Amino acid sequence: MRTRFLTGLVAGLVLAGCARQTRVESTGDVALSTTPADSRVLPSGTTLEVRLDQEIGTKSSRVGDTFTATVDKPIVASNGATVVPSGSTVYGRVMGLDNSDHVGEPAAIKIDFERIEVRGQSHPLSAKVTATNLQTRGGDTRSETLKKAGIGAAAGAVLGAVLSGGELSKILLGGALGAAAGTVISLGVGDVEGVLPAGTKMTLQTTSTVALR
Repeated sequence: MRTRFLTGLVAGLVLAGCARQTRVESTGDVALSTTPADSRVLPSGTTLEVRLDQEIGTKSSRVGDTFTATVDKPIVASNGATVVPSGSTVYGRVMGLDNSDHVGEPAAIKIDFERIEVRGQSHPLSAKVTATNLQTRGGDTRSETLKKAGIGAAAGAVLGAVLSGGELSKILLGGALGAAAGTVISLGVGDVEGVLPAGTKMTLQTTSTVALR
């Protein structure tokens, strides 16, 4: 009886853990989020939860296109002051696109961030994506089944994975994404159009300090 109870308990904990895994996190090291001391400065390492305002896709977008995202949750300083209100706007640019034209060939997109608008004031912003989600269009049944299960058929196949290290090197071998700055996001494999649709949630982390006043 005791054995059955322990087995059921372990199984329940495993299922609960799986149910919480709703986002694809970065494959690289993600630093702990930093809490601002007050409303004057957004320090490096601060986490921003945003939603895309427009779709970005390997076929619908072009390198150089600009896009915006809306801050979903306010950033609150340790002294209780609101540093970045929800509804603030983040401005970004498409830096590279790599289509997946064949089954087994990975697709990816590179995006970068340029500025953030807080209370009507624009400030330079440097940030990376640490987590996101996305959907694809087209592709063969087997590839789609793998993607929906979150299983990669090749390097970079896991939907929404933020690529780094060896996985990123394999994607960059084709040269389509270039050497420009930005975060590379996997869009899956197969003959698909990979998209980050409007409304897509993304977690950003600032990589430099932003002076807000």
